[in-house]
Amino acid sequence: MPGKLLSSSVGIALLLTGCGGGGGSSDDDAGVRGTIEIAAGTRVDGDYADLWAASDESWPSGSRDTVSVPVPSTTGGYLSDRSDTYANGLGYPLDQEDSYAVSLVEGDRYFLQCFPATGADQDTLDVSLTLNDDEVASGNACGSGGIVSSPAGATTFLITANGGGPFRYVLSIAPKTSLSAMDAAWPEPPLREGEAIVTGPAAVASTLSSSGLQASSVMELERSIGPDTWQVRRTPGVSALSSVSGGSKDARAETIAWIREMRDEFGLKAEPNYRFSLLATAPGDDPFYADEEDRWNLDQISLSEAWALAGTSWGQGIGVAVMDTGMFTTTPDSYSNWHEDLVNNVVNEGGILDFVKPDYDVDGQEGPDGVPGTPITPSNPAATSFHGTHVAGIIAAEDNSIGTVGIAHQATILPYRVLGVGPVGGEDGTGAVSDLIAAINNATDDRNDVDVINLSLGGLPPYEPLQAATDRANSNGILVVAAGGNSGDASAVYPAANRRVVGVGATTRGGELASYSNYGQSVDLLAPGGALNDGIVNAYGEVSATGSLSDSYAYLAGSSMAAPHVAGVYALMKGVSDSLTASQFRAQLIAGLLTEDSALSDYTLYGAGLLDASEAVTNVTAFPTVVSAWPRVVELSPSGTERRVLLEVLKQSSAAEPLVSGSPDIPAAFTLTDDDGNPINVNDEIPEAVRISVDSSAVPDDRPLVEEILIPYSNGTDSDDLRIPVYVQAADTSGERDAGRHYVLLLDANDFGSSRSRQVLASYDNGQYRYAIDDMAPGDYILVAGTDLDNNGIICENGEACAEYPETGSRQVISIGDRDLQLDMTTSFQRPTIAEMGLPRYGFRGYPVPGHQAGTRPERSLGE
Repeated sequence: MPGKLLSSSVGIALLLTGCGGGGGSSDDDAGVRGTIEIAAGTRVDGDYADLWAASDESWPSGSRDTVSVPVPSTTGGYLSDRSDTYANGLGYPLDQEDSYAVSLVEGDRYFLQCFPATGADQDTLDVSLTLNDDEVASGNACGSGGIVSSPAGATTFLITANGGGPFRYVLSIAPKTSLSAMDAAWPEPPLREGEAIVTGPAAVASTLSSSGLQASSVMELERSIGPDTWQVRRTPGVSALSSVSGGSKDARAETIAWIREMRDEFGLKAEPNYRFSLLATAPGDDPFYADEEDRWNLDQISLSEAWALAGTSWGQGIGVAVMDTGMFTTTPDSYSNWHEDLVNNVVNEGGILDFVKPDYDVDGQEGPDGVPGTPITPSNPAATSFHGTHVAGIIAAEDNSIGTVGIAHQATILPYRVLGVGPVGGEDGTGAVSDLIAAINNATDDRNDVDVINLSLGGLPPYEPLQAATDRANSNGILVVAAGGNSGDASAVYPAANRRVVGVGATTRGGELASYSNYGQSVDLLAPGGALNDGIVNAYGEVSATGSLSDSYAYLAGSSMAAPHVAGVYALMKGVSDSLTASQFRAQLIAGLLTEDSALSDYTLYGAGLLDASEAVTNVTAFPTVVSAWPRVVELSPSGTERRVLLEVLKQSSAAEPLVSGSPDIPAAFTLTDDDGNPINVNDEIPEAVRISVDSSAVPDDRPLVEEILIPYSNGTDSDDLRIPVYVQAADTSGERDAGRHYVLLLDANDFGSSRSRQVLASYDNGQYRYAIDDMAPGDYILVAGTDLDNNGIICENGEACAEYPETGSRQVISIGDRDLQLDMTTSFQRPTIAEMGLPRYGFRGYPVPGHQAGTRPERSLGE
């Protein structure tokens, strides 16, 4: 490959920059050196633009050589339908086609992401994707992907640039069992600017409100949203911007810098106030419900049989808190006039039920109030979302000879409004996590008749204050059910992936996993969600041209629709047996007593499988002793990482504690211990946590290692196996790993453009890079490395390989004194998750390579 030939032939070559090059006196002899590991499965395009610039040649016309890639793999590349020059004087070549060869099996998935090199919108690109001469996406194939439906064997991917100028891309290929998110972009979850959530002991509240506290100069208390949990806002006029932010003035970046300051300077446990959204498609045409085929979702979960088994109690007296967009009413400013299919099941107990903050609220009342009606969206009345009404209808639409029938059609609905209208763009169905936390704590503390909370929403990273709120609800006997996500992969979506929350994936009318539905960590079972063009019908609302409101019905699809099926079945079960608890339901779920045995009974991917309401009602009084594990599925790296798994015993209070009843079945590649490193032995008590690690030498090169650890347990009455699926990415030790030419930058921590900043090219050898930077002036620096695939003079952009010390996404300042430093990094085209980064990074657009001034062509020769 050209990348390998060029980078491996130059050794460790110093590139003097246009900023002065040396960065210190000749007496300075301290330096930095180390290795840059290439993540397993990483490959690079064979003719990206930076290689063209380095060789100072024009690429010949025609297609390039096909690059072989493994499974899983993440491959970065460059394409352009034309050649031209960027605004900074650097050029880019014509390169219209790239091809990749891979051996696929049924269930493998692929995903293509594109990033215009000029900063233009992705929609301007014209890109096609072809598999074995079959064009699977055209016009704009960026963001397209799929699952191999039958054994494909040798497959060739062809990516073609037809218009739109230069762009970077990442082609990801993975087995379906992989839990990793296929995302090559720096995560930028939406948040509320200038706000944070602070947690800690009660003493923090009085301390923060003390006028003598230095922290009060940067923050103000806004409200309590739960025990030891406060929403705070940035003191007006305060400017907090990290010295290593690269100079960004993005308000989101300033919010993160302010939060980091509260953590570092004042020791506060602070988190961003993230935004989240509903998880459903846009509504379809107003349906005519007389058609029996529109009841497919109820038939799929055997609801008629369940109703017969339930006798005459179909959720009567069971309280379901629907935390969503509020409830349809023809008079949104009053607690009345609800949808005709829900009017008798919506109760009014007073108190706060609308938790939407003023800048997301459009109901004419300042801040939280007691009226959870869905107001008309001012900017676009016809687009007003009645998502919460649709969700509530699936759970408890009345059996009143009109419209639809809910699963637990005698249950009580408590509508909570936590989703409003976003202040940027006017998007409906957007909320702040502080409002959601406040609502969950309200249902836990101030409502005696909430039995289950339905959260048909998501899009949050893992978030401790939200985990604490759902934990409190569970401890108070409230079941929390959440939508499992609509990204169509195994990435974890929160709150569904929270411990003790029941996450729900979606099926289609044909009983298959919906193309958009997540699986894996966020999904404990499946329920009907509909296909994108064939959703589920239920109650909705309509806004006329004159602004009047009327009852309506609509088709919606999404994991938002799957979650209320589970909440409704729980209400139906509890209506039959009021002694049923959230813990008992979770035990029944893990034991397989709530689902049918089908092709979707794959625990690693779909948890317990497809919901079966008749099975659930049949087993309503069963309470087996069950041991649960969180996370439900463990993912390890091929280098031998360890993962801590929390265990929980679910049992009747009178039941004996379970013991390990036999030798654990541990595949040869793995080690299983308790928290203290001791093996798990027969007759041991079930520990609070176990640690799982893998022997890296046992991980195969060509395919991932997918195994299952079994721990048998028994309390003398109930016996079962705790099953912990474990996934390990393929080792890929062949020496074929390649992430392209890597620039290594040692940047002055206080001024990236300082003459002290330095640049070198790393040398490549057998799947690894090495670098050395000598004669550095003492001081504080940032160490980063990455590719410049599009030759625009910037590394670490979305779609380019990137390494930061000590971890990508969590760079730290290093101090250089009078001794050499050995600093190692890892590079990849993938980007870390928020959980790995700790805090997101907003407005980051990569690192300019020193010496790239606008209007000039920088020195690109490799030296000697």
